[in-house]
Amino acid sequence: MSNPLPRGCKTINEIQVGDEFRQTYQVTDADVQKFAEISGDFNPAHFNDDYASKTVFRGRIAHGMISVAKFSGIFGMDLPGLGAIWGAQTAKFLAPVKLNTPYTAIARCSQVAEKFCVFETWVEDSEGKRMLEG
Repeated sequence: MSNPLPRGCKTINEIQVGDEFRQTYQVTDADVQKFAEISGDFNPAHFNDDYASKTVFRGRIAHGMISVAKFSGIFGMDLPGLGAIWGAQTAKFLAPVKLNTPYTAIARCSQVAEKFCVFETWVEDSEGKRMLEG
């Protein structure tokens, strides 16, 4: 299997405040299984329909960190892209991410310094409701 090449790379000198990248995605059963294998989190809220239907979420939900991980792809492949190192991230989970539902991960540059950029990050649903911020 060959790895995809970075797509929309910009150098530190090319990035401007307000630059933004959006990636639409859906979390699938396969994604949840892979993440559980990596993280060790097999909570039935992610796997068991009957159990999850009785929770406050009224159905299965994705691991929140799957959505956070989408920013690794954005920063490494799109904005800034090639050579970028993700230095820090906060995450506030505002609403659950449901399986097989479209969401958009958004990263927007809010500060450019000599050797780093700061990005606002969030995930929203198709109606613009924020699921997480960081």
